Amino acid sequence: MRMPRPEGASVDGGRLNRGTTVQYVSCVGWRERLRAAVDASGRTQSAIAAVAGVNQETLSRVLSGIHVQPGFDTVVRITHALGENVGTLLDEPAFLLDAEQRAEVRRVIDYLQAAVRTSPALDALAAPNAVLQRTAEVPRSYYLRGARMVFQAVGDSMTEAGILDGDLLFVAPLRNIRDAAKRIVACRLAGTILVKKLELRVGRIRLISCNARYAPIEVDEEDDFQLTGIAIGRLGSIAL
Repeated sequence: MRMPRPEGASVDGGRLNRGTTVQYVSCVGWRERLRAAVDASGRTQSAIAAVAGVNQETLSRVLSGIHVQPGFDTVVRITHALGENVGTLLDEPAFLLDAEQRAEVRRVIDYLQAAVRTSPALDALAAPNAVLQRTAEVPRSYYLRGARMVFQAVGDSMTEAGILDGDLLFVAPLRNIRDAAKRIVACRLAGTILVKKLELRVGRIRLISCNARYAPIEVDEEDDFQLTGIAIGRLGSIAL
């Protein structure tokens, strides 16, 4: 990597003259700069996440590195919520946008998001979005709260609930559908294992994906539906 010549330095025979002060550039990654900006803000992660319009768990995963490749829009939202410049964060001069340019980028992003929302929804029943892990152990803390099963999330249909592809969900058995209303549940529909948010409307069951790209599933009386249980935890102490 070629280092820039220090300001005021002269070169003699390919060597810097004696007495020249050399400033070394620290190779700090964008994630470290983001964590430093969060610390410097003096605000809680929940407050920053609220302004950025992202889930607090998502922010925590981005900062900790668990979310290895967060979406660019997510990073932009968090950066702007901190009052920082994306170019400074990424150390990319190409991203040093002024306020008007950022507004234009936001208009483009909003347009694309609207286009996605109005496009035909993906079939949430096309494939299972969870797999039962029969050999996985339930952590003691969740076992004491009733969890007896472990499911592994598949795909991106529940990302807005903080459930990412590969996450382990600890599920407590439950058969009473009314007790599962407004909860994240594991269930089977027509033999397909699903993890969804369960809603009851006038006695009818709706299974909701936490991703606008996936259409809700309306469960009819004649459908082969079986409630397995409710998710009470995922990879740590979180509330679902």
